[in-house]
Parts: sequence; C-alpha cells; structure tokens
Amino acid sequence: MQFSIPDPRAFAVYEGSPANPLIDLSLASLGAEVAVIAEKKEAHLREEIVAALIAGQTQSISDALARAPSLAVQRMLARTLAQAHVEAGRARSGETTLPTTVFALPIVVVAANAAPIQVPGALPNVGEFVELMKANGALRGNQTFTLSNALASVHALALEKLPSSLAWWQLETQSQIAVEKSSMQVPANQESVFLRFLIGSAIAGPGVDLLSEKDTGKWGMPFTQTFAKQLGGGSLSLLAMPRPPRTPLAALFQGRAAQREVSMQLFATNAIRKFRSSVGEPEAVISAHRTASGGEVRLSLSNAFDEKGAEGFRAELFATDRAQDIATAMQDLLRECNVEQVTVLADIFPDHDPETNLPWFFRADALEESVQRALRSALH
Repeated sequence: MQFSIPDPRAFAVYEGSPANPLIDLSLASLGAEVAVIAEKKEAHLREEIVAALIAGQTQSISDALARAPSLAVQRMLARTLAQAHVEAGRARSGETTLPTTVFALPIVVVAANAAPIQVPGALPNVGEFVELMKANGALRGNQTFTLSNALASVHALALEKLPSSLAWWQLETQSQIAVEKSSMQVPANQESVFLRFLIGSAIAGPGVDLLSEKDTGKWGMPFTQTFAKQLGGGSLSLLAMPRPPRTPLAALFQGRAAQREVSMQLFATNAIRKFRSSVGEPEAVISAHRTASGGEVRLSLSNAFDEKGAEGFRAELFATDRAQDIATAMQDLLRECNVEQVTVLADIFPDHDPETNLPWFFRADALEESVQRALRSALH
C-alpha cells in the first residue's frame, strides 16, 4: 500500500541575508539545469568546506547546516562535508607522506546486565582485532592498517572536532590514532543499544579504494565473538555488530542508521511479544513530530483492552535522513512481525502533550480525538 508521511522539520527561510556562500553554492548546484554546471558548483562547495576545515573555521559550516532552506540542501551539505573532510586530511598531510586511508568502523552494541554496569571505553587487546581482520580479508585484504583501541562515540566525529581530526592523516606508519574513549553505561535489567567507532588508518597505493566492501564478510563473526570475550563476562551480555569500515563521516551516517534500525527492532519485538502474551494483537500508528532539535518519526503500539500499556519508539531525523524512509522501515518491520493494523498519519504533530508534558504518542483506539487535540495544540 502506498503512503506518504511529511517531513516534520522546520527548515529555515533563506533569503541570502546574511549570505552564506555554502548555502548559495548548494542552491546553485541543485538548481542547475546542466550537469556540468551542477558539478562545477558542487566542486566549488567542496573546496570551500576543505578550506574552512584546514583553517579550523567551522562556523560557516555550522551556520549553513542550521539555516539550510530544504532537506535537499541539508543532505548536499552533509554529503559534501564528508567528502571534504577526507580531502582536507589528505591536503594537510602533504605530498611527502605515504598515501593514507583513514577510516572509522561503526559498531552497534546491544548490552544487558542484571545490575548497573559500566563497560570500558577501550579494547584491552586491539591487536587481536587487527589480526583477525587481516586474517579474514578486511579492507580488501590490506595488511598495513592499524586501529585505535578507543571505543569512540559520535562526539569524536562532531563538526567542531573535525579540524583537529585532520592530524589523523599525518601519522607515521602503524601509529595508533589518538581518540577520546567513551564507556557504555548499562542500566539494570534493560537491553540498551550503543553506537561506538574504532578509528583506523591504512597505507594503500594511489587510487586504491579500501572501503568499498558492502558487508563484513568473514571477519564479522570473529569480531563479535572477540568483542564479547574481551569486554563481556559474568552476567553481562554483549552483542557487538560491526559494520564495514567507511570514511569517518560516512561511518557516522551509516552507524546512526544502524543503531536506529537495531533499536527499533528490539523495541518492536519486545513490545509486540508483550501485547500478544497479555491482551492480544497490537495496533500501530506512525506519526511525524516537530521537535526543538528538528524532528522525529514515532511508532506507537497499543491495544484497546490495555488502557495503560501503550508503547512508543522515537526515531530522530538526522541531516541525511528522509522521514519517508524511516516510516517505510517501520512499516516493513511491522509487516515482518505480522502486525496487520497500521495507520500512518499525514499531519505534522507537536513534540509534547501539554496536558501531560510527555512525548506525544497515539493510541489507535482513540485516534480521531487525540489527533484533533494534538493539531489544536500545535496552533497555540
């Protein structure tokens, strides 16, 4: 069945004053009717971002992302920033150094324990991971790469950290990249999903793409087992799901999507199982919500015979995300779980219910009334 959900984000009205050259170049590229002009404008945009990163000036980039007048512009800026980050690192390293590929390996970690526990933010023996990846053909069989032992969070790849990260391309062969470690705080009796990255570098000949693998191949399972062996133990359950290495910001985009996918699957399977074991089949509602930080697509599950047992999942929209893609993923997951009653709402709703001050979710058995109340709330 065809459906459509609106993007809930409120993009800025950009009229060119004050001017931001990065937005202007994005608009010019997207609006060009001739491909060669579009490519020229995009190349100019990339050059401007490279120069800003090398100069350590990220304000214009931050301003462009915040004032992007459309999703298309925001996606172009994010994609071009990822490319420019690599170009800036290579430019900073100069022509005298060996050709270095810097990469990030996203890891989605599902953790659970009977009591609260802190999982360390570093691998005790990173060399074991390097060896198993080399032995199983990671990075197209490259044998010259190294990994930092730090389990880095998304903050290591934040915009303000990018200028200092250009030094990653200047390291000596086999030197480890220095990255801030980020531990994982696991609450009691609750499965939690974390996103961490291993940052690494490899030496490869000019024009050799080490980051073209679509999956983890033979090294994925040994990686998962070794992660649990090094950081797990006792009652602590750790399931690490690595994704293929990518350039740092591409890994950030891929990792966030993977974390959301795993979180959504975990939520849906647990909630649906609970409903079926107690009151019967759940009904689902998918809705778009505008928030202070941008927007979310939400999944609400409820059953008419359980007035207090509603469950909800919030999927934050990042710069590269399309709301329609997230809603489609939700609907596909519900179909796989054999949930037959699914309603997709076509309006944009507020973040919180003013009566309860809680995030707004919808019960399928009281949909018309709650939708009208939410829409009225959005007008005030």
